[in-house]
Amino acid sequence: MHIAASSPVALDEDGIDKSFIEKEKEIIKDQLLNEGKKTEMIDKIILGKINKVIQENTLLNQKWVMNPDFSVKKAIEQFNQDNSENFTIKKFIRFKVGEGLEAKKDDFANEVASLTK
Repeated sequence: MHIAASSPVALDEDGIDKSFIEKEKEIIKDQLLNEGKKTEMIDKIILGKINKVIQENTLLNQKWVMNPDFSVKKAIEQFNQDNSENFTIKKFIRFKVGEGLEAKKDDFANEVASLTK
């Protein structure tokens, strides 16, 4: 339920593609330069914003949908403690209906014309 609602891209920071992080850094840097931020402050701001991007896009670091006071990782730790279990998530696969399908685009007028010949 959480994965469907929050759409994480990876289990943890190690699972995030480095090119995704670099692209996010460039976007953030461009935004900060456009806002007129001082160059010596930009690196610190980027670090903070990238940490937030990682938190929002990694399953174990996201706020748990059932209780936003906990991250998913903390919720698992609490469950394990309360139930004397050793539950872990090793990986996940998220399927979205229609994702990856390419819609065929036809010119309706041409289709009708070809059928009326």
